[in-house]
Amino acid sequence: MKTATAEIFLHQRGITVVRIDRGAKQTLVDAESNLATAILAGEGVRRPLLTDIRYCEPMTPEARRYYSGKILVDSFTALAMLIHNSTFGTMMGNIYLKIAKPGIPTQLFTDEGEALDWLAKH
Repeated sequence: MKTATAEIFLHQRGITVVRIDRGAKQTLVDAESNLATAILAGEGVRRPLLTDIRYCEPMTPEARRYYSGKILVDSFTALAMLIHNSTFGTMMGNIYLKIAKPGIPTQLFTDEGEALDWLAKH
C-alpha cells in the first residue's frame, strides 16, 4: 500500500512495515494516513511495527505526538525504528524516543534483520 509519504505492507513474518519515503517531511495528516494504512495492512491484528525512517526529514511536532499516542499503543505490540547508521540518524531516533516516549516497547536499529528479529519476540 502507498500513502503520500510511505510504502506500507505486512511482512511475511507478521510484522507491519512502514517505509517513509526519501526526503519526506511528515505532517499530522501524513501521520494519520500512515498509521491508518499500517493498521489496515496489519489486517486489524495488533502486531509489531517496523518503521524505516532512514531517509526522511524530521517530522512536525504534531506528527511526532500522533505517532506516539493512543492509536500506536492500541494497534501495535512493539515499535522498531530503522535509522540511518550515522550521527544524524542516531540523533533523529533518540530525539523521537526522548520526546515521544511511546507506550510500547521501542528500540532503534541500523540493521533491518536485527530489527525484525527483535520485533518477532513481541
